Amino acid sequence: MAKLSLTYKTEILIVQLLTSDVLSKIKDEMVKPIKYIAENREYPFQRVFNKPLGMIMNTEDVLHLSDLNLAEFIREMARWNAESEIFEQNDLVLTKGPDHSPVTNVAMYLSNVEGHFGADVFDHIQSFYRARKSGFSIHIRKHADAEIESICHQEKMLLISDSPGMLIDKPFFDKKMLKGIEVRNVTKVSSVVDFASVVIQSYQSLGMPTEIGEKIFASPERLLRPYNYLVVAYDADHPVSAAMVTFSHSIAGIYWVGTVSSARCKGLAEICVCAVTNEAFRRGAQFVVLQASKLGAPVYRRMGFSEFTRYPWYMYFTK
Repeated sequence: MAKLSLTYKTEILIVQLLTSDVLSKIKDEMVKPIKYIAENREYPFQRVFNKPLGMIMNTEDVLHLSDLNLAEFIREMARWNAESEIFEQNDLVLTKGPDHSPVTNVAMYLSNVEGHFGADVFDHIQSFYRARKSGFSIHIRKHADAEIESICHQEKMLLISDSPGMLIDKPFFDKKMLKGIEVRNVTKVSSVVDFASVVIQSYQSLGMPTEIGEKIFASPERLLRPYNYLVVAYDADHPVSAAMVTFSHSIAGIYWVGTVSSARCKGLAEICVCAVTNEAFRRGAQFVVLQASKLGAPVYRRMGFSEFTRYPWYMYFTK
């Protein structure tokens, strides 16, 4: 074997020392908590650090990427039905779904520019849906949309949920599977139908009418996209629980987590969330986010998700 030259050995030693020093500094930075305050609520969490010598994100990065992923999912849901519209201008995303329900007609503002634009933004939203004689909903970013939320109150829009925005920055250990339960990756239309069946049944308890769910998932083949990853848990070949992630902007977001009423309190939704989260990290997601329901939030906290903001969801129903 050829001997390394002294110069080459020296270069290797220098690289090792520098790498060690850099890693030491990074570890020191990782343990410094970053605090974000929204509506007098304090959210401490550590800098997201997923890969060696990779990107370290600060609070603003996490918030912005989470906003972008939620907005992308709003667009994605609209894409599932050929009758839908997607309109976007000046950081305002507007979708018109296949009916007049606020569930399928969703608005979200994405600008981080400081200023008093809330009234103009709300007027644009209202005009868009009024022209289509439709109800609508608005996803509010607690960290950025105070003015718009104030107008939602003034207009007596209904607050449907005050969802905690939550994240996790590492995969889960493989969860022990319950006897008779099998979690399958959704790769064909028939499996999407099973996924939709679970979601439609489980979200009835949150007030979503069956007919709305059927319209959302009317074209199951449209969910089979490489940036979506869906799983269904089966009990003796019967679909009983489900979850999905949508990949965008270097992260992944968890959506449509649900379990049919007859199979609840067994940890099946947790198993599905673990499956999609681990797949997200396997594909290189920097971190994984979700917007939790009131019932789901305690479970996600126990699993290791951390709250970093809130995403209130307001609805306006046509009379």
